[in-house]
Amino acid sequence: MKLRLIVLSAAVIATLPLPSRTQTPASSADPYRDEPFVFERYDTTTTMKADGTGDIVQHVIVRVQSDGVARQFSVLNLSYASANSTATMEFVRVHKPDGSTINTPVDDAMEMPAEVTREAPMYSDLKEKHLPVRSLASGDRLEYQFHTVLTKAQAPGQFWGAEHFLVQGGVVLEQSLTLSVPEKTYVQVWSPNHKTTPVVRDGMQVWTWTSSQAKASARDENGKMTAADVKDPDEDADGRKLPSVAWTTFHSWAEVGDWYRSLAEQRLQPTASVRAKADELTKNAKTPQEQAEALYHFVATQIRYISLSFGVGRFQPHTPDEVLDHGYGDCKDKDTLLESLLRAKGMTTAPVLIGAGIAPVTDVPSPSVFNHAITTVELPDAAGKPEQVWLDSTAEVAPFRVLMPVIRDQQALVIPDKAPATLEKTPPNPPYAYHEDFTAVGTLDGDGLMKSHMVLTARSDNELELRSMMQRLSPAQWDDAMQYLSGAMGFGGKVSGTDMRQADAAAPVKISYDYSREKYAGWENKQSLPLFPAVELTLINDEKAPEHDIDLGAPRTVEAHSTVALPAGYRAELPDAVHVTREFATYDKTYRLVDGKVIAERKLVVKVHKLPRDRWKDYLAFQKATLVSDGEPYLRLIPPDHLTINKQAAKSASTAPAKDTPAKDAMPAVDSSNPSDVRQQLAEITTMLQRRDLSGARNRLEALRKSSPDAPYVLGMLGLVKAEDGDFDAGAHDVEAEMKAHPDDDPWMVLGLAQEYSSKQRYSDAEALLSKFGGSGDRVQQMRVYVLERQNDYMHALGVLRDLQARQPDNRAIASQVASTLYELHRNEEAAMAAKKAMDGSDDPDVINNNVYVLSETKIDLPFAETQSRRSVDLLEKATASHILEVANTKAFADSSNLVASWDTLGYILLLESKPKEAEPYLRAAWFSQESVIVGNHLAQAFEGLDRNPDALWIYRLAKEAEHAADAKQDYAEVTAAIARLEKAGVKAASGEGFPTSMQDLRSYHVKNGAGAEGGGTVRLQLNAEGVAAAMLVSGDAKLKPLLDESKSLRLPGAEPAGSSARVLRDAVVYCGKKSSTCDLVFMLNSGIAVEGASE
Repeated sequence: MKLRLIVLSAAVIATLPLPSRTQTPASSADPYRDEPFVFERYDTTTTMKADGTGDIVQHVIVRVQSDGVARQFSVLNLSYASANSTATMEFVRVHKPDGSTINTPVDDAMEMPAEVTREAPMYSDLKEKHLPVRSLASGDRLEYQFHTVLTKAQAPGQFWGAEHFLVQGGVVLEQSLTLSVPEKTYVQVWSPNHKTTPVVRDGMQVWTWTSSQAKASARDENGKMTAADVKDPDEDADGRKLPSVAWTTFHSWAEVGDWYRSLAEQRLQPTASVRAKADELTKNAKTPQEQAEALYHFVATQIRYISLSFGVGRFQPHTPDEVLDHGYGDCKDKDTLLESLLRAKGMTTAPVLIGAGIAPVTDVPSPSVFNHAITTVELPDAAGKPEQVWLDSTAEVAPFRVLMPVIRDQQALVIPDKAPATLEKTPPNPPYAYHEDFTAVGTLDGDGLMKSHMVLTARSDNELELRSMMQRLSPAQWDDAMQYLSGAMGFGGKVSGTDMRQADAAAPVKISYDYSREKYAGWENKQSLPLFPAVELTLINDEKAPEHDIDLGAPRTVEAHSTVALPAGYRAELPDAVHVTREFATYDKTYRLVDGKVIAERKLVVKVHKLPRDRWKDYLAFQKATLVSDGEPYLRLIPPDHLTINKQAAKSASTAPAKDTPAKDAMPAVDSSNPSDVRQQLAEITTMLQRRDLSGARNRLEALRKSSPDAPYVLGMLGLVKAEDGDFDAGAHDVEAEMKAHPDDDPWMVLGLAQEYSSKQRYSDAEALLSKFGGSGDRVQQMRVYVLERQNDYMHALGVLRDLQARQPDNRAIASQVASTLYELHRNEEAAMAAKKAMDGSDDPDVINNNVYVLSETKIDLPFAETQSRRSVDLLEKATASHILEVANTKAFADSSNLVASWDTLGYILLLESKPKEAEPYLRAAWFSQESVIVGNHLAQAFEGLDRNPDALWIYRLAKEAEHAADAKQDYAEVTAAIARLEKAGVKAASGEGFPTSMQDLRSYHVKNGAGAEGGGTVRLQLNAEGVAAAMLVSGDAKLKPLLDESKSLRLPGAEPAGSSARVLRDAVVYCGKKSSTCDLVFMLNSGIAVEGASE
């Protein structure tokens, strides 16, 4: 047979160090001058005899081009099995650059037992020869030749072998493999990717194959050499190595099985000591399953595994008595002992030969494709029928019936004692459903310190790795090991209190520990993250198809549960939920905010082990939809507001700015040499601006400007704050100075100042600023449109929009702006056509509603507009119905706001179609949640169309009081005229209960205070057609919670159209006076995460 020489395998090549920039000088014409090594020749000649003996000669010339490789080759070693072979180092030569040659005397080679025999003397026939190479240095050429003589056939009259050409990991200028066998000896030769024709020479058939890998390594931008990316032709669809060349004299797999059975069968028979041991181990077992499990557990955990590949040394296993006596064995020894113990209890077994990580070549019946031995046993299934059960006792830590991933779904040779051996596939999946669970319960304090208790439970392939790790650890090492493991899961903090005790060896692994980290996950920027471990999900390149099928790992369910208590008074802006479903996997992630705790749940279900590579685009779409590649999105933390809710605040419930930040927010010391410190402070100042703390932000920016005068963005942000705080000219000067000093800054400051200029009607200044510093980016062009529209210069705005549309033809938002601008230019036919085109094929309700509104204003094709408007309403009602109060984020509030706008649009279209009765419920619902002069005008018109003039006058008068009513000039004028018209006609506005006379009263309600609550707070409500469907306390004392149930008794007629499935989000403030029997509940004008918790 062919004995593989352990000299320099592809695996060793992969570990050879790559050179740095300083290398031995070489000719500039040499394309391989930067390689760490170059094999000039790598030749193997195998000559076999008919009786299965033979010899192997290996001749190598390698160019050594780095010190690391010189050290790697400084001692050559040659391994062999002395029981059936001898080995000789025939010569070792070092060729120097000056042409001289230094020979290393081969008699200096030292023979010693292989390293494995030091811990397992039972394998004492494994030998190694070591020879230190003289005078080897970088720049030399090393040449050596080894000769191994196969003195005894492993199978009388048989031989076999396999070789894989060196392709990956380095340059090989010429590699050859020569096989010689007697001319009349049967041999099957397999080399489908390397065709050759044998020749007959001196009574021998001779095959010669050649190969090379001439692609040089590349140097990356950091100067590091990377081996060439070369496709190995000898791989299967899973990336497992196939032989480049294989040969065998066996005619069939049955013959291979007969040969191994002749070596092993007698040793599988139980001896007296084996029977006694089997009885001892199974004395408490009541069923064959329990007996088999007890015997497996003993061999797996109590017989030490010696890692020797099948075929290294001898093929015949040791006797079970020897294995029991020594307490160790290789794979075939452990199989022999386990089978013998099982047979002692009357069970039917069979040894199995398998290739772990080796792709089997079913056409070539040869032991060379096997490197491992495992076990099968017949056990009764639930119905009492015999079932084949696969066992691998070498894994030591694997639960009963669990095979390691590398040998699942693999062709294996099963060798029963009384039937021909056959190739069978191992089970593709574990014997039970895999499940992992990670639960973390933590508290984040006001200084950003996270403290958490974490529990990891695993019944999966990770369980095998965890058990293997724990097997080697003492309790004193648990924290250190968990520190490493926690870091690998993405947690960079400190681990303590680790508990790896396992109460039940058959149960899933369970590990618990405590975790802490200061300034957890973006605390400085008022951000945070759930306590989620990194997602173990296969990621693929989005630019090209993978070379192999996509390995998703074993089918499994992986869950993560995170509960984080926020600092007192803090709230959080939650990311969107993620729900992705494919036939091969599902991924779900949700967030909730309950009682000051962020509760996040994540669940990954992998349904298949592999996905064909031609499905890579489907998988890539799944990968992108899960957002796993983007990392976990941050939660935006919202600190407690500096104001307190009081009765006056409840009455106003509008948008009053916050007071100045107290002195404790004064600017901390800044390390001006540390850009990250400046960025951190800018992020904190941004948070202050979101709270409208202009004075505090200005103070900090001025201090930061003094400590870091050259830091980008500081002066520009200060300028914007000055401008918004009333010091406009000084602010403009600072922004322009910023852009001159840092012309490559992001233009957001220029855009902000241009907007401020426009608010002061200084349009020429805005346009000059954009021209001078803005550039031609899309955001700048959008600001140009804004400035032009503020001047009613729609013609020039249309030109800018057309240019933007040419750049982004698929951008529906720009297309919608074009339609709206055409309407403003009174080009109604064009506007209607543009609006229809913009929403054609869109399921975005916002796009639909915006363009339907343009259609309604043009009054062109109103039936089509009504149909599309109803579609927008339907989409948004379904969207809002799916939202959960505790999960609501900015997007959820936006859905509610867009629905209200869509109700108004639909009602307005129905009005135009002379359908006031159908319009009224939509417009009443829109008016309830959006008390603007535009919506009020529409609702009052509907009342007039229904001959309810007193109601119409009542609404007209309220609409005229609406905030910023005068800004909507056309509707304000129409409302003013309608009031005058109705009053002149002698109409009296509706009055009395149910007809409040002020906007404040319109939004105010009373709820029972049965629990005697006092003080104020903010509540988030979810409305349905009946009233309040759900309520939660956002800010304020917990004593206010009983009011939540009371609020659900509120009846809010007209808040939603009858029969609507919508659940609209609204915010309200509550205030309870001392010993008051009722509390005020006042709906805020504006709802959303940003305003919650503020007293407004």
